[in-house]
Amino acid sequence: MRTYYEADKVRNEIPNEPIPDEVRAIYLRPGELLSIQEQFPVAFQPLGTLEWHGRHNPLGVDSLKAEHLCLEAAKQAGGVVMPAIHFAADAYWDAGFGIGYGMDATAGYQLPGSFYAIDTALFSALLLNACRNYLNRGFKLVVLVSGHNPAIQQNVLDEVCYHCKSPDGFEPVCFTMDYLLMEADDPRRASDHAAGIETSMMLHLNKDRVNMEANVGHAREHLGIGGSMLYSDATAEEGELRFNRQVAGLVKFATERHKRLLGTI
Repeated sequence: MRTYYEADKVRNEIPNEPIPDEVRAIYLRPGELLSIQEQFPVAFQPLGTLEWHGRHNPLGVDSLKAEHLCLEAAKQAGGVVMPAIHFAADAYWDAGFGIGYGMDATAGYQLPGSFYAIDTALFSALLLNACRNYLNRGFKLVVLVSGHNPAIQQNVLDEVCYHCKSPDGFEPVCFTMDYLLMEADDPRRASDHAAGIETSMMLHLNKDRVNMEANVGHAREHLGIGGSMLYSDATAEEGELRFNRQVAGLVKFATERHKRLLGTI
């Protein structure tokens, strides 16, 4: 057998099926996948963490933000959403308690629930392999969407995109942070860690998993929380507004990147 994807053989033996409402790869049948790839051959890859996001939020805030965003964009534009990856890059730094990793540094000890740490080189290799798998079997574009927003995450993912470039400069893998999908002049184009912005997003997306009373009465109410908007000021309405703007931005981003590969813009 050959060592590359033979689209003609696939078409001969695996008939297309009607495109379903479902966009998650793990639930698609092969014939449905093939039909989606013919219409809009884009794989959305949500990136996040399992990580402390205050006492009041679920551990998967970053992954949930990215996954919901990709799901809604795929429903509107087309494409397939891959399972979220919960490993990520973060920084070691000193917030006054000695050097710690990520938000542990602000607490002075290792916070429970943060299971996302991975060697940066291994993380990069994991993403490169995932992207190459998608591109080698029918997708033309991979869109990486991160709900985890430190600068080191941006750096790693930019490098992944670079290593996936073709020799002539085409970029079949592209990356964005969730909040960067909003218009450049939008005053809401920002993020935080478990404070008012992310908590608003959770109140909109997964309200039943938020306990706004969990921090009340603690001496360190804002333990492992960072941002200018207080978590107590969060609302579902604010989260919905931000989410809808990000979805619109992701639809535009993915569509334009696909057209760029086709040479139509």
